[in-house]
Amino acid sequence: MKVIKTKLNYSNNYILLDLDKIKIGDVTAFDIFIQKDDDFVIIIEAGTLISENLYNKLKNQNSLYVYKDNNKNEDKQILSCESLKHYIRHSRDDVEKRIKVLYDVNDQLFDIFLTNKDNKINIECVNLIVQSIIYLVKYDASFLKSTIPYFVNDSMLKNHSLQVAIYALVIGNILKFKDEDLLKLGIAALLHDIGFKKIDEEIINKKSILTQQEISLMQKHSQHSVEMIEQNKIHDPYIINAVMHHHERYDGSGYPNQLMGDEISNFASIVGICDVFDALTNNRPHREHYSSFNALKMMMRDKDMVNKFNQNYLHLFLKSFL
Repeated sequence: MKVIKTKLNYSNNYILLDLDKIKIGDVTAFDIFIQKDDDFVIIIEAGTLISENLYNKLKNQNSLYVYKDNNKNEDKQILSCESLKHYIRHSRDDVEKRIKVLYDVNDQLFDIFLTNKDNKINIECVNLIVQSIIYLVKYDASFLKSTIPYFVNDSMLKNHSLQVAIYALVIGNILKFKDEDLLKLGIAALLHDIGFKKIDEEIINKKSILTQQEISLMQKHSQHSVEMIEQNKIHDPYIINAVMHHHERYDGSGYPNQLMGDEISNFASIVGICDVFDALTNNRPHREHYSSFNALKMMMRDKDMVNKFNQNYLHLFLKSFL
């Protein structure tokens, strides 16, 4: 236990930590402070494993504090984007915990974005989430097979986005993309559908067949996503292209530009496959979900889908479940 930062903000930014919230064997999801000479200093960094010896040292401190931004409803410390990479490394062998950590941070990211009038999104947090997924995918060769049973089955934007990012990075890793390309692919996948924020929820959740006008409005989400991404100062052409064209199809039946075959970028093809796969394997207002096997089987063999996707990518994706 040591002081690692000094001269931080003052007392109105800190609250007392209830030590009962920490157990031996836990990994802290937040920095822990003590007060020293009218200042607050970190003695435990987020991502630190709490050993028995360390826990006893904490018990001997008169008062422990946490930063208010790491506190929800003033009584529960939660994981922050900044501590995610530390927590992921400590939880990498705990299949259930590592995916829960990703969901928790991703929930925070999207909840803040969806309530922000200016459509601002924490791009640093986006990067940290994607980097954590890349780390796990590279660390665990069977990451997807072991993790998918813990995926959330619903149609919420935040969960769909995270799951598509995980699927896309699994495929990108199989294809041996460089880390910088994996990062771009993951960012595109995580943000590919944020434009749905501008679409009326009654249309999104409608159980009956959409009218042509409603279909046209729905299809504008790709353009809305690009506009929001650029508004947040992301201008990388590979990311923009993937987001704009993830609904293009190999037979030219997609949108917005009816691209065909190799006219569709690798990133857009991968995100498109993962987007459809996640939609098929999750409940929707008009139907129950399909199993992973049946979803891939449909995408490879169904007469209405067989010519719409890069079949090489689909077969590589299938192998990740085996």
